[in-house]
Amino acid sequence: MDDKAMIDDARLYRVQEGLVGKGGLVVFFQGEVQGWVNQLRNFDHWQPGCIAVDEEGHSWTTIAGSERDGALM
Repeated sequence: MDDKAMIDDARLYRVQEGLVGKGGLVVFFQGEVQGWVNQLRNFDHWQPGCIAVDEEGHSWTTIAGSERDGALM
């Protein structure tokens, strides 16, 4: 999934879930929305490769680690 498509999907998710204007981040894994979080924290609770997108279209990606142990950063 390219960046523009992910940003568009995050916006659509925010509209559908009533999250527009509430900040936070929409989290994706393998191109699918996994949910919304109010802030970035506990990267070790997410698998490597998760991408979080904020309302302005900025994104962060979890890296390293494993599915079992979670991401390292």
